[in-house]
Amino acid sequence: MYKKTIIRWSLLIAFLLSFTAQVRADEGMWLLALLKKNNADEMKAMGLNIPIEKITGDDGALSESVIGFGSGCTGSIISGSGLILTNYHCSYSAIQQYVTPTNDIFQNGFWANTTEQELPVHDLTITINKKILDITAEIKGASDGNFKDAMDAVSKKYQQKYPKYKVLIKSYKNNSLFVLFLQLQYKDVRFVGVAPKNVAKFGGETDNWMWPRHSADFAFFRVYADKNGAPAAYSKNNVPLAVKNYLRISTEGYKKSDFAMSMGYPAMSDRNATSSEIWDKTQVVNSAMIAARKLRQSILEEEMDKSPLVKQLYAEKYATSANYYKNAVGMNFWVDKLTIISRKESYEKEWMKWATQDESKKNLYATLLQDLKSGTEANAQYKKALNYYVEGFGSCEMIQFLSAFANSYTNYVTSLKTRPTLQNDLSSTARGYYKNFNAEIDKRVTKAMLKLMADSIPEQLLPEIFSSKNLHSSAAIDQYVDELFQSSVFANADKLQNWLKNPSTPIENDPAVLLNESIEKKRRELFKINSSNSNKLYRYASAYSNSLDDFKGGRFYPDADRTIRLSYGTVTDLQVDGKTIPYQTMFSGLIAKAADTTIKDYQLNSKLKTIWHNKEFGKYGVNSDIPTCFVTNGDVTGGNSGSPMMNANGEIIGLVFDCNWESMTREFNFEKDLHKVICVDIRYLLFITEKFSGSNRIIAEIEKANQTSNLN
Repeated sequence: MYKKTIIRWSLLIAFLLSFTAQVRADEGMWLLALLKKNNADEMKAMGLNIPIEKITGDDGALSESVIGFGSGCTGSIISGSGLILTNYHCSYSAIQQYVTPTNDIFQNGFWANTTEQELPVHDLTITINKKILDITAEIKGASDGNFKDAMDAVSKKYQQKYPKYKVLIKSYKNNSLFVLFLQLQYKDVRFVGVAPKNVAKFGGETDNWMWPRHSADFAFFRVYADKNGAPAAYSKNNVPLAVKNYLRISTEGYKKSDFAMSMGYPAMSDRNATSSEIWDKTQVVNSAMIAARKLRQSILEEEMDKSPLVKQLYAEKYATSANYYKNAVGMNFWVDKLTIISRKESYEKEWMKWATQDESKKNLYATLLQDLKSGTEANAQYKKALNYYVEGFGSCEMIQFLSAFANSYTNYVTSLKTRPTLQNDLSSTARGYYKNFNAEIDKRVTKAMLKLMADSIPEQLLPEIFSSKNLHSSAAIDQYVDELFQSSVFANADKLQNWLKNPSTPIENDPAVLLNESIEKKRRELFKINSSNSNKLYRYASAYSNSLDDFKGGRFYPDADRTIRLSYGTVTDLQVDGKTIPYQTMFSGLIAKAADTTIKDYQLNSKLKTIWHNKEFGKYGVNSDIPTCFVTNGDVTGGNSGSPMMNANGEIIGLVFDCNWESMTREFNFEKDLHKVICVDIRYLLFITEKFSGSNRIIAEIEKANQTSNLN
C-alpha cells in the first residue's frame, strides 16, 4: 500500500517532454500492428532477413517472447521452460528481498543450482502479448461519434471471447487509430541468477549514462504457472511455464553497419512538446529533482561508505535516485548545448505560417502558443513548489509512511472495535516498512530536506508548520527534527509496535502526524491550483499536437506509453565533438579502466582478474579478448531496460541496458548522430554466466533451446 502512495507522489511530477524531429530511418518507437504498413520495406532494405510477420504475427511471433517485466522494464523468454533474461538493474527489488547480513547478494551474486533453489519474487508481474491487432475499423464501425463507448463495447466483446486474457485497447492519433493488445499476466516469477554488483554494474555511477561501458548488466528469472500453463499466484505446486515460442541467441557477433532491432516497453515520451513545455521540464521540474536528489544522495553515499549493512539497505534506493538525477542533469545540459528550445521555436514559427494560411486554422491557432507559454510561466511557481514536495518530502521515509497510513492510525482505536485483526495487519505493515530504512539516516535526510524547502520555496507556498514552529533557520530545523524523532511513535518500529499494543497516547497529537497533516494540507492546495492550470495548458498542447500530423505528414508513431514497440537501426560508432568512439568495447578495456585505482566504481572483481590473467575465455574469446558491450543508433527510452537487441534474423545479440550521455534529450527529440543504445554483448553475458559464475545449468538450458531451434 505504501508503494502505491509513493507512486501517487511520483505521478505529481509533470509530463516528460520532448522535441519534434523529422522522421528518419533510425528514428521511431514503432507500433507493431503497423509495421507492415510503415516499416517493412525500409527494414528489408536495411538488412532484415525475416518476414515482417515473424515479428508480430500470430504464429511464432517474436513479440510473444518479449515481455513486460514488472512496471518499468522489459525481458525476454529464452527457453521452452520460461527462462527470462532482463537487466541486473531491473532486479534490485528482487535482490533486496533476499539480502541478509550474512548473504549479501549485491556483493556475492546469486545462482540457483536447481529449480528448487529459484527464489519467489514478491510483487513482480510479467506481461506477455498473445495478440496485437489494429482494430481501427472495428472501433469506428461501432462508434456513433462516442469513441469511449465504442472502445468499451469492443473491449467487452473481446473479453468474452478471450476470458483468460487481459484486454487492452489504446487510442492514438486523435482517435483515428486503435490497437488491441490481448495479454496474459503471470505473478509467480522466480529469481534464478545474477552476478555480483562490481561485475554487473562495473563502472557504477561514474559510467552511468556514458559510453564506452563494460557492464555485465543482466539477470535471469523464470516464470511459473499452474499445471495447465495458466497464470496463478505463487504455489509450491506451480511448474516452469512451458512455451513453444521463445527468442533464440546468436554468438556469431556483428560488425559495423549491421542491421539491429530492439523490442520493448518504452515508458513515456512527448516528441510534440512545445518550446515552453521543454522550458517547463528543464527549469521547473528538473531543477527541483536535481536539488533534492543531489542532497539526499550525498547523505546516503556518506552513510553507505561507513557501513556494509547500510549499503545493503540503501543500494536500490540510491541507485534508482541517482539514475534519474543524472538523467535530469544530462537533459538540462544537452537541451542547452543542442539549443533545442531555440530550434523548437523556429519549428513553431514554420507551423504558425502553415496555420495562418487557412482562415479556419488561423482563428483556431492564432494565440495558441502564446497562451501556452504565458500560462506555463504563470504556473511555474506552483509547479516547482509541488515538485519540491514530491522530491523533498518524498525523500523522508517516516513522512512517506504517514502519507500512506496516517488515517489507519488516527482511526485505530475506533476501528479496532469492529476489526479485530487490525492490530496484526498494521503491525505486519509496520514491520515490512521499517525494516527497510534506518531512523538515524532518515533524521539526517529530513533535516536536510526541510532546510532545502525553506530555502527554495516562497514562504506562502510552504506548509503552515514552518511558520507555527518558526522553522526559519538551520538551527531551528535541527532542533525541531531532533525533537520529532525523539517523541514521535513513528520514529522507529519498536515505538510503533508498542503503541499498537497499548494506544494510550492520542495519536492525532503525535508531532509526526501533525507534520504530515500540515504537508498534506498545503500539498493538496498546490495540487488543486496546478491541476486547474495544467488542464488549461493541456488543452492548448493537445490542440497543437493534434495538428502536427497534417503539418508534417509522413509515417506515424505515437509517444511511448508502456506498450510494446520496435526500434531499429544499425551498429555504429559514436561521433561527438570531433572524436570517434568505437561501437564496441572489449574485456581488455575493462582491465585498463580498473588500473585507475582512484575511482572506486572501477574496482576489479578478483575472479575476473584471475580469468583475464589466465585467458580463460573458452568459446567466447575473440582474438585473445572478449566483446563486452556495443552501441546502435536505435530509438529507445526508459522502460526499454532489458530489451533484446536482435540481428537481421531476429536472434539476440545483446541486451539493452542504457543510453549514452549525449542522448539525454531523447524524450524531446531524436538525434541520429548522437543518440546511442548501449547493450551488453550476448557473448560477454554468456561468458559471465558460464566461466565466472559457473552456472552450467543455465548454459545447458540455453544451448538446448538453441539446438532445438536449429532443428525447426
